[in-house]
Amino acid sequence: MIVLALLPAASGTTILLLKDGGVLEGELLNPNEISRQTYRIKTAGGLEIRLDAGLVERVQNRERLALIEYNAEAPFTENTIENHLAWARWCGENQLPDLARLHWRQILELAPDHAEARNILGYERTPNGWVSRQGRMEDRGFIQDRGRWRTSQQIEVENLLETQRNAEAQWQRTIRDLVRRLPGSEAELLAIRDPAAITPLRNALVNEGNPYVRMVLLRSLVRIPHINAVRFVVGWSMRPDEPSEEIRQMCVDELLRLSNENPGIRQIMIDSYRAILHHGTPPAVINMAARILGDIGAQEAVPELIEILVVTRIETIQEQAPTPVFGSGGTSFGQGARTTSRQVQIPNQTVLTALTRLTGMNFQFNREAWREWYRRSLRSPSLNLRRD
Repeated sequence: MIVLALLPAASGTTILLLKDGGVLEGELLNPNEISRQTYRIKTAGGLEIRLDAGLVERVQNRERLALIEYNAEAPFTENTIENHLAWARWCGENQLPDLARLHWRQILELAPDHAEARNILGYERTPNGWVSRQGRMEDRGFIQDRGRWRTSQQIEVENLLETQRNAEAQWQRTIRDLVRRLPGSEAELLAIRDPAAITPLRNALVNEGNPYVRMVLLRSLVRIPHINAVRFVVGWSMRPDEPSEEIRQMCVDELLRLSNENPGIRQIMIDSYRAILHHGTPPAVINMAARILGDIGAQEAVPELIEILVVTRIETIQEQAPTPVFGSGGTSFGQGARTTSRQVQIPNQTVLTALTRLTGMNFQFNREAWREWYRRSLRSPSLNLRRD
């Protein structure tokens, strides 16, 4: 015999009366099974049970049984506040919400100031009397959507986000399949133009170890007409952990090609590459950024390039120095090691090349001369930044 202690049944509860006298109650998970062989029941506690159909004597629905009982008695009770109150509570306990609301409304017809009925039906007491909560929320510009009060703007944004999430999830599956089918699917990847594919493509790139696949994914990204795709490819061209110089250069070449068609892409490149021209950035990345800025004629980057024309570094060296040796014959001097630090000026030829291309000037590695020239170019409207 199966006997289960159950919590109050949820809406749509099915009751299985078993041949051995037991009772199983819960949500029927396979209601549309044809030529029924099993019953799959999920109890109120979340337990899922599979039961052979041959063990079941009869199937009942809790709401149907409650409705039968209601129709047998409720219509014949007297129209009083007490009776409607009793039936409203009984209907609520037996998952008959529409009938419960009917009785709460009947109570208000008999007693318009009944607090419990007003509260359950969604009214609030104000200095001017009872006011519907729904009306108040709507007056404030809120809309009830999926059980919550939100503004139309919130609903619109959330719907757009949900649409975006669904589209990204679909692209995640599609791109995973296309990557698996490379190289045969390369043309399909390069034909993607939907901005919803940006995040899935980025996710695929981050975990990809094959250089060929990374190159295809980056070429696909850069073709998507969206600022986030362009910024990601710009960032990838400067990734110090990208081992392939060919891939980094491919990113730059693709961006330069697109920048000839779209000035906005050129500005994104300038802003991004300028932002990394500071101390602490790996020299290889600085050199690449400087070279690119020179290639695209980014005169806005001249001040940053001047400051990194010569980099000052601290080097620690060991040198031989006389040290006193004390012995029975007196004090003598031997050779010992001494550690000292010194500043070393390291000129950057790549940065100088970029500066001369951008300005038409060449003060070699004299930063002060470059700074003075730049200050004069700012003060004098007649002095072009670049002298052709």
